[in-house]
Amino acid sequence: MHFSNSIGRSALTRLSMFLIAAVSLATVEGPLAQEVVRVGGTGTGTLLIQRLIEPYAKAHPAVQISAIMPPMGSNGALRALASGAIQIAVVSFPSVHPAKPEDAGTSNSVSWVRTPFVFTGREVGAETKLTLGQVADIYSGRAAQWPDGKQIRVITRTDRETDTRVLRGISPQMDEAVSLGLKRTGMPFAENDVDNQKLLERTPGSFGAIGLGQILLEQSPLKPASLDGVLPSPENLRSGAYRIEKPLNLVIAKTPSAATLDFVRYLQSPDALKIAGLYGFIPARR
Repeated sequence: MHFSNSIGRSALTRLSMFLIAAVSLATVEGPLAQEVVRVGGTGTGTLLIQRLIEPYAKAHPAVQISAIMPPMGSNGALRALASGAIQIAVVSFPSVHPAKPEDAGTSNSVSWVRTPFVFTGREVGAETKLTLGQVADIYSGRAAQWPDGKQIRVITRTDRETDTRVLRGISPQMDEAVSLGLKRTGMPFAENDVDNQKLLERTPGSFGAIGLGQILLEQSPLKPASLDGVLPSPENLRSGAYRIEKPLNLVIAKTPSAATLDFVRYLQSPDALKIAGLYGFIPARR
């Protein structure tokens, strides 16, 4: 009887140990054990990342990629990266600078993709043809009405926004026009790329700039105007016929995790770039 009880206790102990091991294994392999790689940045870049997550996730079930929305912008993403809140920042600076001087040397940047930076609005159709001089007149306020008499309402961004920097860098004439435009009152103001798109779509008489890739990603009804006789297409951007672009760069910490590095490699792979190409993005210049 005593011997039988010993066998019962031993079997019970083994069963308990098996159950504990099974629970532990399930915990390690389950969703709670996934390494999380958080990506944040400009709206256009974050929207593109969202399209690229699913193919990667199918092949890497142990890693969870999280694209932070609403977009935090390029400057906000660099600050979040420096604090460790995200692992990858997607920024649209033509060249990447640290969020703070003390962060210099603590991150790595990778040129990724680019898309035509286009002028559009509710009154702009596929047949709309503009010159750069006309665009400058609209931003400065010298041209205040559409041909039908409707008021032109420029969607503005702050001076620290990278889109504003891109506009300023087009030409000295545009730099001056943007400065004048920022002083105008009563114009709609966009907090980020997504807000900019919504205002362009919904505001009567709207006019502004946006990445072609974002229009295609969101299946927006916005139509880009041709500029100086050139259609803002990926092909024309690649050839140099259209020269205004919105670049997207990837920034990671100096000591990234293996999962972070692997996802960044995937984003630069032919498979990922092929998907990005469906939405009007082409590889960055090397």
